[in-house]
Amino acid sequence: MNRDYCVYGASATSAESDMRSIQLDKKASVIIPTYHSWPDLQRCLDLLEAQTTPASDFEIVVVNNAATDEVPDDFHLPPNARVIREPKPGSYAARNAGIGAAGTDLLFFTDADCRPRPDYIAQGLKAFAAHPDVLRFAGAVELEAAGEVWTIAERVDRMTSLKQEHYASQGRAATANIFVRRAAFEAVGLFDDTALSGGDMEWARRCNAQGVKQLYVPEVMVGHPARASMEAHAIKRRRILGAQIRNADPRKKWKYHIPPFKRFLLPSFGAMRSAFREPDVTLWQRFQIWSFLNRLRRVIAKEQIRLTWFKGRHERR
Repeated sequence: MNRDYCVYGASATSAESDMRSIQLDKKASVIIPTYHSWPDLQRCLDLLEAQTTPASDFEIVVVNNAATDEVPDDFHLPPNARVIREPKPGSYAARNAGIGAAGTDLLFFTDADCRPRPDYIAQGLKAFAAHPDVLRFAGAVELEAAGEVWTIAERVDRMTSLKQEHYASQGRAATANIFVRRAAFEAVGLFDDTALSGGDMEWARRCNAQGVKQLYVPEVMVGHPARASMEAHAIKRRRILGAQIRNADPRKKWKYHIPPFKRFLLPSFGAMRSAFREPDVTLWQRFQIWSFLNRLRRVIAKEQIRLTWFKGRHERR
C-alpha cells in the first residue's frame, strides 16, 4: 500500500494539520474506526472507492485503534484515503481523532464492517444541501445474511440489533451510519472518549437535551453483516452491559450487584414472544430462536456477576 497516506506516532498532530489544509477542496469526510479488522475494512473501502460521487469530492479518514497492529503490506488504500492512529482504547476515542483530522465540516461516520451503498455519499450530500439548518442526520442500516438462508444467529441479530429507524424516532442513532455537521460537535462536544460502548447514544442524549435535532434519511444506506455465531452475539452483549453499568446512575448502580439468578433458572417469556413474532420461520426455528435468546440471557448474567462482584474489565471488541 501507499504509506504516503499514513499518519502515525508522535508526529501525527502536525501531519494531520497539514493534511487538513490539503483537504479544503473536499466536500465531505468519511471517518471509520478500525480495530484488528483489516479484511472487513478493505471491503468497506472498496465500496467507498466505487461511489457514484467522485473521489475528488470526499476524503476517507481511517483511524487505527489497535496500538500494535500495523497496516498490512498488501492492503489497498484508495487515493482519497489515509490512516491515522489513536492509541487510546475505544471506537469513540478513535472517532474523535478522526473528527480532529478531518479536513471538512461535513462528517460521515460508518464502521469498518459496514457496506456503503453506491450512492451513500451522493445521498448524504443531497440531504446536507436540502436541509441546511439540520446539524445531524441518521441513515439506514440494513442487516445482511452471509448466505441465501438466514441462520438462527443471524435471525436473532436481525430481531435485536441496529434498529436504526426506531432509534431515529427517539432522536438517537448508531454510528454505523450517521452524518453530521461539525457544528453539532462544536455545540454539544465530542463523543465520550472513555466509552467502550454506547457512546453514540450518550452523545445523542446530549444533542436532544440541547435541542440539536436529528433527521432520518433512509436513502443514505449501509449494509451490515448479521452476527453469525453465539460468540459474536456474546461479545456484543458483554460490551453493551459494561457500558450500561458504567453509565448507570450512581444511586441505582447497586441494582447490578443483585445476583441475576432468574436468568439462570427461568426461561424468558419475552424472548418467546419475540421468537413467535418473527415472520417466515417454521415452528422449530421459533423454538431454536427462543433457545438462542435464553442462552444469551445466561451470558449476560455471568458477565454481570463478573463485572460487579469480581470487578472485571469491560469488553471492548
